[in-house]
Amino acid sequence: MPDYDFSQVDAAIIDSQLNTARVFRDVLIRLGFRRVELFDSVRAAAGLLNAAMPDLVLLDADGEDSEAFRFIRALRNEPGVPNPFACVIVTTWAPTPALLTRVTNVGGDDLLMKPVSPKQVRDRIVSLIEARKGFVVTADYTGPDRRKSPREGAQVPVLDAPNTLRLKAAGQWTQSGARMLLNEAIANVTIQKRLRASIQVAFLVEFALDGLARPVPDRMAIDHVGRIGGFLDDLLRRLGLVDDGDHAPVEAVARAVKTLADKVRAAAERGGPVPAEDREQLQALSRALMQAVDPDRPLEAMTREVSAAVTGYRSRLEQIAQAKAAAAAALSAVPADDASVSAPPPGAGDQASSALPAG
Repeated sequence: MPDYDFSQVDAAIIDSQLNTARVFRDVLIRLGFRRVELFDSVRAAAGLLNAAMPDLVLLDADGEDSEAFRFIRALRNEPGVPNPFACVIVTTWAPTPALLTRVTNVGGDDLLMKPVSPKQVRDRIVSLIEARKGFVVTADYTGPDRRKSPREGAQVPVLDAPNTLRLKAAGQWTQSGARMLLNEAIANVTIQKRLRASIQVAFLVEFALDGLARPVPDRMAIDHVGRIGGFLDDLLRRLGLVDDGDHAPVEAVARAVKTLADKVRAAAERGGPVPAEDREQLQALSRALMQAVDPDRPLEAMTREVSAAVTGYRSRLEQIAQAKAAAAAALSAVPADDASVSAPPPGAGDQASSALPAG
C-alpha cells in the first residue's frame, strides 16, 4: 500500500455527538492529518458550501439526518460550491439498507459504521484515493455512479471528477492546477445539468400526454406536469454560468414551456379535459427546448431517448402494480389468524423513480 501523506489534506467532521467527533479527529490525526475542523451540526458547517469546502467530510447521519442529506445534495448540486466533488463518508451507529440507499441517492461516497478503528478509517480513505467511482450528472443527481446495470435510453457519460483528496495525499497538488481541474469539471457539470434537465422535461411531458388526454385527467399525469417547473428553474439559473454561447433562445423556450405547463396543469386540476392543441404545443415546445439546449445533436436521437425512457418507466410501473396485486392476493388468501406472518415481497411498495438514466 502506498505511503500516502495526509498532512495537507483538509478534513471536516460534522457530528452532533462531541465525543464521537473527537474520536474521529484523533483517528485522523494519528493517520497524519493536520487540518481537521469539527462542527457540531450541519448548520454550523453550512459555510463550507460557500468558501472552504474540504477534501474529505465525515458526516454523521444519526442526528438530524434530513439535514445531513440536504447538505450532501447541496454540496453536489448547488452552483457556486468551490469543490462539489469532495469525498463524503457518512457515519452511523445503525446502518440499514434504507440508510445506505439514501446515502447513495444524494451523492455520498460511502457509509461507515461506528465505532471505528483507525484501520477501518484508513481503508475507506485509501479506497477513495485509489478506487473512487466516476461521477454522473443527471437532471436531479450529481455524484458517484450508482448504476448497477444499463438503463433504457442513452447512457449518461461518466465524469472523471477531480479528487483533491487523492491529489494532496499523493503529492500531486498545486493550487493553480487543482483550480483549473475544478473549474473545468464544474463547467462540464453545468452543461450536463442543462442537457439532462431539458431531456427530463421532455420525458415528463411525453409520459403525461396520455393521462392528460382522458376526459378526467390522470392524477399521475398531473403530478408529472407539476414537476416540470422545478427542472426548468434549475436550467434557467445555470444559464450564463458557462461562457458557451448565446442563451437567449434557450431562455425564451424554457419560459414558454413553463408558462404552458402551468396552464395545462391548472386545466387538468380543474378536472376537465386538456385541449388537444395545448397538449400538442407542450410536446412541441419540450422538443424545441432539447434542440435549443443541444443544437448539435439530432432531435430525432433525443426523442428516441425520451421515448425509450418512457417505455421503460411504464414497464416498471406495471411491474410494481403487478407485485402489489400479487402481494394483496397472497395476503387475502391467508387465514386471519396467520395474516401477521405474511408480507409483500421486498420492494413491492417502493415508489417508482424517474425513468431517465441516472447515476
